[in-house]
Amino acid sequence: MSETIEVQIEAEAEGTTSEDGEKDAQADSADEAPASEAEASEDASESVDEAESESEAAPSAEEFARMKEELDSAQAKNAEFEDRSDRMLRTIADYENSKKRAEREKTEFFKYAVEGVVKDLILVMDSIERGIESAKESKDFDSLNEGIQLIHKQLGELLKKRDVTVIEAQGEPFDPNLHEAVMHIDSEDVEENAVIEEFQRGYLLHDRVIRPSMVSVSRGKPQTENTSPDDEGEKEEESNE
Repeated sequence: MSETIEVQIEAEAEGTTSEDGEKDAQADSADEAPASEAEASEDASESVDEAESESEAAPSAEEFARMKEELDSAQAKNAEFEDRSDRMLRTIADYENSKKRAEREKTEFFKYAVEGVVKDLILVMDSIERGIESAKESKDFDSLNEGIQLIHKQLGELLKKRDVTVIEAQGEPFDPNLHEAVMHIDSEDVEENAVIEEFQRGYLLHDRVIRPSMVSVSRGKPQTENTSPDDEGEKEEESNE
């Protein structure tokens, strides 16, 4: 009898233990279910966020076309800028080369501007040297004088060829633009303000005075003092004394 009671008690204890285990399992499954649901919700929200971000990051066809147009415009402007810069640099280089060439030509021009005059002067120098050699061999003054006159004529033709003309001064009215007065002289023969004598000949190059004529200018007739008869008598008495 006692054994039967113990068996019943053990069976009840086991039943209680099994019931408690089932309850614990159900509780654990109940706890795990909300956790899995929360994780699923989080995964779903993350997927939605990723989809939204991807939709925001990916431009539409219109935006893509607009961006491509802006890019093409920027590239075209950049190409135009580079072309203008290149042309500007070429223009600057051409200007610098032209400037250097002009300066070089200017220097060459001034360096050899008198080449033609020098060639003509050399011919005159040849004539002078021949005259000197002739004077050494002959003491004929007339021949020497004739040679000097020929050289003078040759030099005058050279100056005329270069548009150098003589300023006429003798007997001409005094012109301060052409003449330089070195003295003024009383003269009864030459009218006032006229050139009496030329000391040094002047020259014009085209219409420019390169050397004025040095001249003396007439003051006209000398002024006589007006004296009364009494003054003349006093002068005669003084002279007698």
